[in-house]
Amino acid sequence: MDEQRGLTLYEDEFYGGDEAGEKTVMLVVFRVASEWYAVEITSVREVVNFEKISYLPSSPEHIVGIFNLRGNILSVTDLKKLLGLPAEELTARSRLVIVRAGVYETALLVDEVAEPMEVPVSRISPALVTIAADRAEFLSGAIHQGKRFIGILRVDKLFCVKAG
Repeated sequence: MDEQRGLTLYEDEFYGGDEAGEKTVMLVVFRVASEWYAVEITSVREVVNFEKISYLPSSPEHIVGIFNLRGNILSVTDLKKLLGLPAEELTARSRLVIVRAGVYETALLVDEVAEPMEVPVSRISPALVTIAADRAEFLSGAIHQGKRFIGILRVDKLFCVKAG
């Protein structure tokens, strides 16, 4: 009966081909110094304009201080210090990306935030073996977007940094 009307249904058309069923991940992409990084959007609570940061004595070097976000006191993590990147002056584009892992939250100090990006999981490659071990532990993978290489950060590892 279908052949009389010229209609033939194939299983992949009915259930969707590989492209239609491919898993994707939504990322929040940001620049730190001259490098680009991302975190999964499910780990991001919000992105806020740069706020006044209060110095916190005796904190690890990568914790630049704390700030008050609507009554919640959050630590501010400087990714440049954590990843061994050169320091840069803060600008009007600087932002705080509030991330969480379980019950822990921190604000990542970044130089610029780009538009969120949806990426097929198949485009994510493992972190490069050429990256220094102390930086590689923070990366779960990487993607190439045009000429950009974007490292995907493991938010849970940002809370497990040893001082010293």
